Amino acid sequence: MSFIIEFEPLGIHLICEAPLTLLDAARQVGIHLRSECGGKGTCGKCRVRFISGKGNQIKSDEKILLGESQIKGGYRLACRTLVNRTAQIYLPPDSLLEKQIFQIEGKYAEFQPRPAVQVQAVELTPPSFSDLRSDLKRLSDTTRQFGLHEIQSGLGFIQHFGEQLRRSKWRVNLIHNQREWLYTFPPGDFHPLGLAVDVGSTKLACYLMNLEDGTTLAARGEINPQIVYGEDIMSRLSVILKNPDHAKELQKLVIHSINEAAQSMCQSLHRNIQEIADVCLVGNTAMHHFFLGLPSQPLAVSPFIPATNSSLYPRAADLGLQVMPNARVYCPPPIAGFVGSDHLAFLLAAGFDGNQHKRLGIDIGTNTEIALQHNQRIVSVSTASGPAFEGAHIRYGMRAAPGAIEHVSIDENGKPTCQVIGQSTAIGICGSGILDAIAELHRVGLLNSRGRLDKNHPAIKFDPEGKPFYELMPAGDSQPRITLTQHDIDQVLLAKGAIRAGIEILLDYLKINVKQIEEVIVAGAFGSYMNPEQAIQIGLLPDISIEKVHAVGNAAGAGARMMLVSTEMRHRALALADNIEYLELTIYPDFPLFFARGIQF
Repeated sequence: MSFIIEFEPLGIHLICEAPLTLLDAARQVGIHLRSECGGKGTCGKCRVRFISGKGNQIKSDEKILLGESQIKGGYRLACRTLVNRTAQIYLPPDSLLEKQIFQIEGKYAEFQPRPAVQVQAVELTPPSFSDLRSDLKRLSDTTRQFGLHEIQSGLGFIQHFGEQLRRSKWRVNLIHNQREWLYTFPPGDFHPLGLAVDVGSTKLACYLMNLEDGTTLAARGEINPQIVYGEDIMSRLSVILKNPDHAKELQKLVIHSINEAAQSMCQSLHRNIQEIADVCLVGNTAMHHFFLGLPSQPLAVSPFIPATNSSLYPRAADLGLQVMPNARVYCPPPIAGFVGSDHLAFLLAAGFDGNQHKRLGIDIGTNTEIALQHNQRIVSVSTASGPAFEGAHIRYGMRAAPGAIEHVSIDENGKPTCQVIGQSTAIGICGSGILDAIAELHRVGLLNSRGRLDKNHPAIKFDPEGKPFYELMPAGDSQPRITLTQHDIDQVLLAKGAIRAGIEILLDYLKINVKQIEEVIVAGAFGSYMNPEQAIQIGLLPDISIEKVHAVGNAAGAGARMMLVSTEMRHRALALADNIEYLELTIYPDFPLFFARGIQF
């Protein structure tokens, strides 16, 4: 017997034939609920409220995460609530993926555009009884003068080429990628577009480019919709291990979002999405395998082997991208199981192939990749830092969005002052605010060197179970109470410990003293907004001169743009990839000791 689940205030209905969780129901109708734990019932972010109807009996883990007052108010966790009858569900705004402030800009060195895709204007001699050459023979003979007569013609090109020739009276613009003809446009001034995408675990950064001069015409950031299957990579890989059919869904979700972003950017410029003649996609190795539809199960189990570490040029249409017919997608090589082509793009944009400085490159995200350059060697590691610096697994954590506390200062009496993005009412705290808060708590003595809150300080309060917390914002008429608990602090210290362990192991491996480091390059959204002094204060970064620390924004996106519009940059990236040594942290001698030291201040 069928039943209906109605989601309000969106007014979306789902007709169900079998019992299912509210999280699965939301996924089926395209509602993106926060689910950092991937539906395991541990993050507490997928809160919903029954307006009518009811679900299964509430479970103990829900009682702990929600608390008595929310349970009395009808709140449940969507991932733990099984429904088998008609129900009306209210979705609180803070349970939906919020409108994030995206960091999509990134710095890169100057370079000359040398696009793989080019335009050749030609005029062909019309056929006659004295000239019965085929359309393709006529094309080959005409383009011989340009040195293009050996370019191949695929079936898709042949199917529309002749029609366009006759429609435009034998004068056309031919689009090619130096290996094959892609498409034909009418004569006139035509400037092909390119699309570069950095596919991150939590966000997509999309760039619409002029291929001829390398300028960025439009940029757009989007939440990676795969996040409904878990905040971190391992959660999504676990979903595929349980049900391999989910791999196609993960691919479909990200390709759909890229198409929507590309369509929106093209419309803003009054261009057609089919004028996008070239695409470059970068991402960590799991994202790379997801959007290409490669088998990803081996990435979930030791020794975490990727399907390939070569460049790939699939047809865009084969991936479902709605760009120029016959266009190819350039996919630079991943380096290792957890060091992907986004890391390669970051190092390219940061100029790691251009000199022999002693420098660190750190791209902070759900997985943090770190590279150390010394003389002619570049060694990279991946640290499972988790998404704590993006607000996940923090009770009031959120991404940078209106209502997020982004900066915190604490006076000597323990009183906080909070800066909130976009409005006076705070609804949570984002990564830069979390970093500030912990650094300030330590500075004023509310947090000791082991990261424990001082239970004897009057600024530290206790919940009904006797667990300590620090209040950032007191509850008011329209202001919810925002706190940092010991659990929240522990999550950040674990993330910090993983990153610092990676740095220290690289220094140990290449036998470099931190004082020898000439530059620290920090990439990623969190890296752009963090206060480097606070990062050094808590030990996230080593004790180094502040002048040596440089934030470069979304350098992976910058590198993707470089490779999109320049074949020379693609060659340089391949040479760089061959020069990168991957070091597996978990088998490095004394790794647990490095990690334990990294956790402490």
